Amino acid sequence: MTKVNLSYNPFLSEVALEVNGAKANMPQVWGEKKIDELGNWASDFYDELERKYNDSEYEINFKGIMRDYEFLEDALKAHKNSSSFSLTGKENCVYAKDQLEKLKTIFAEIQATSPYEQLKNDEIKNHFLMATSNDFEIAVVATMSSGKSTLINAMLGRELLPARNEATTATIAKIYDEDGMTNFTAEVRSVGGKIIQTFDNFTLADMDAVNTAGNSDKYDGDPNDRPSTIEIHGDIVGIDSSNMRLVLSDTPGPNNSRTQEHKEHTYSLLLKEYKPMILYVLNATQIATNDDNALLKSVAEAMKAGGRQSNERFMFILNKADAFDPEKGEKLENVIKTVKEYLAKHDIFEPRIFPVSALMAKVIRQYINKDTLTETEEDAILPQHTSFIKREYRHFEKYASLSNYCKNLQDEMLEKAKDNPYEEALIHTGIVSIELAIAEYISKYALPKKVNEGVASFKEKIDNLGVEADEMEKLKGNQEAIEERIKNIEMIKSALANSDKAKKIKSEIANVSLQESLMKSVDRISLCFFSNLKGELSKLTGNVLTEAAEAKIDRFNMILDNASSELKAQVSSLLETGIKEEAEKYVQEYQKYIESLVGDVSFEMSFASAVLGDLSEISTNDIISNYKYESREVVGSHYESQREWYKPWTWFRSDKLVHDFDYVDRVDLETIKNNEIIPNIEEFVSNNRALALKEALRQEMEFKQFFLDEFDKLESKIKEKVKEQDEIMKDKKKFEDELAENEKKLAWISEIKNKLENILSI
Repeated sequence: MTKVNLSYNPFLSEVALEVNGAKANMPQVWGEKKIDELGNWASDFYDELERKYNDSEYEINFKGIMRDYEFLEDALKAHKNSSSFSLTGKENCVYAKDQLEKLKTIFAEIQATSPYEQLKNDEIKNHFLMATSNDFEIAVVATMSSGKSTLINAMLGRELLPARNEATTATIAKIYDEDGMTNFTAEVRSVGGKIIQTFDNFTLADMDAVNTAGNSDKYDGDPNDRPSTIEIHGDIVGIDSSNMRLVLSDTPGPNNSRTQEHKEHTYSLLLKEYKPMILYVLNATQIATNDDNALLKSVAEAMKAGGRQSNERFMFILNKADAFDPEKGEKLENVIKTVKEYLAKHDIFEPRIFPVSALMAKVIRQYINKDTLTETEEDAILPQHTSFIKREYRHFEKYASLSNYCKNLQDEMLEKAKDNPYEEALIHTGIVSIELAIAEYISKYALPKKVNEGVASFKEKIDNLGVEADEMEKLKGNQEAIEERIKNIEMIKSALANSDKAKKIKSEIANVSLQESLMKSVDRISLCFFSNLKGELSKLTGNVLTEAAEAKIDRFNMILDNASSELKAQVSSLLETGIKEEAEKYVQEYQKYIESLVGDVSFEMSFASAVLGDLSEISTNDIISNYKYESREVVGSHYESQREWYKPWTWFRSDKLVHDFDYVDRVDLETIKNNEIIPNIEEFVSNNRALALKEALRQEMEFKQFFLDEFDKLESKIKEKVKEQDEIMKDKKKFEDELAENEKKLAWISEIKNKLENILSI
């Protein structure tokens, strides 16, 4: 038997391996320069063990967090030789949420006991809270008539969003989870971002009114004051997110959006660095609609971009799963198979599918919460909850793509619900499976990241304070070191007076340019944009009837509209990351410069999201009329008799086929394409490029001004600190008191650093 000890630390990205008591390494599995997430190499690990050690039996003991143990467990079950392996160590694994709680406890201790005032100020409090308590976004995306709003209402346990078979979402609704709230409040924000309306008790009627006002087709006021986003606060009852605030985004699908910014918002979510969850709602009774095609292509690209996490953040919700009757040969297993085949055509493989009856889940939750039901819901829908208990084919939780951990939790919930038919039926609707999967994703991916960011938010600051304290300790009883310190202070004073380094950094900042690298990226995105449209453009050819031309151009318009929204989202994302990366280079250089002078005097840089403004829209409507021409053509035929009664010699002639001619409207699609569509697209890309360049210039100016302003403030702080140090060194009593205080500081720093390192060391 081969005995294996595997340790993986996601906080520090460290892996350790022992095989039969000897250290081993498998960089070909987890990466050489950068250790990959365990979920991305769990399966390869088993394969490599077999290849390298060629044994019939392996005993693996794992040390790490529970998320990664479950990754190993799932990979083992899927392995072709799973019986050759045994996996242990589960009882010793820690949960990321427990580590986050420990971190919050340490932070409270720092605030209460720190001898350093700079660890107690509002700046570091806010920074720590941002690092550990960020909102976690879940975007619910769908095409029309899929039941998206009903699904969200089911998760809320009340009727808050309108659910009709039409484009009802004229605003983007963001619902913030506030545990314990009994009602919902709301703030309505305009296109320009200002609050234009507030509600203390937000209802469905209020939502309808705001949506009507937000409809760009009907709004006749200032476009910047049109309602665009509703921020709603209330309790999202079904999801455990105690360590993070959940945000449900009701996001219209690109072809169900009334405004361009909403289409761009949907595509931008796929590109976000923090990887928000996407719940893609499909109507089980209408699989494979044209509306899905463009968005699913972008989903497929996003799923391929980042390993297991990128795959798991997409959940495909198969709504209206209760519409099928097995007695008529309509089996849910076959529907799920059809969905997988459909998604595979869009390069989406091994999708996580969750069948659900959102309507039944909503009605049951409303009944449990004593919320008002309509007569139809009360008389016709609610009584059907018993069929979800009696009919096993309506136990949708059995078909859900859940981990073993979530399946066990769900089984426990079912057992507890046996005495309450409504609670039991609710689980069978499939809604609970979706909520368990969301909670697990947060625990797996969002929480470990939060632990890391939380520690990093003040660990470096404490390290810098420790360096400064160590330097003071060296002065104790060491006259030579004291003289060296005095000499260094004089050198710093001289350096500050001359400001050579400051002048150099200021000069470099003044010469910062994002434009060249940005334009290369924009050109690359634009090239890809053209390439994706090439196949569709090739279909716009020939002299066709007006009706056929309109149908082809309408289809092309839809594809073009989605592609342009995606292009804008990509450019916006590029601008955001571009300025951030460029700024961080100078932040790091300046931080080193400051530390070389006086130790820790840090500052934070924040950047607003890139705002491209209104890009020119592509429109190919209303152009056909300019390219119509009349053509006299055969439009039918008929037979005419050649026999005449008074001409006997014609009596035996057969009937003659005669063509019917008429004038019809035709359109030369090739000419429209070359004269109108392609130039229009080229103009759009050119305008897009120009606006991206303009935004890059704006961000450059903003960045430079911010940095130079902060630079001046920090130089002032440095001078104060140098003056303070100078006075301490010259005053013997102050110096001795400072050394005594420093001993206490060193002991405190050592204790806190040990506690922080214990959180990350597992």
